[in-house]
Amino acid sequence: MSESTGTTSPVNDARTTPWPEGVVARYLTVAGATVDIVDKGIDERWRYDTACTGCPHKDMSVVEEYARRDAQRHASVCRALPRPAVTA
Repeated sequence: MSESTGTTSPVNDARTTPWPEGVVARYLTVAGATVDIVDKGIDERWRYDTACTGCPHKDMSVVEEYARRDAQRHASVCRALPRPAVTA
C-alpha cells in the first residue's frame, strides 16, 4: 500500500472567515464562494446590496427578504470559484 506524501495548503473556509463590515447575511455557493448581503442603511435608495464573491452577480433591493431570496437562489446554482485574495 502506498502512502500519500503530498501536503495540502489550508483552504479559506467561508464558514469560519470573519464577515466583511456591513454584511448582514452570507450564503455559501455550490463551489465555495459566498453571496453577501450588505445593509447600506436607511439613507440609501437601495438599502440592501447583494454580491457574489465568485462571479459578477449583483443585485439591489429595498426589502431584506427579497435580497435574501435572491442571494439564496443565486448561491444554489453558482459554480464560480471564490476569487483569490489579492496580495501586494
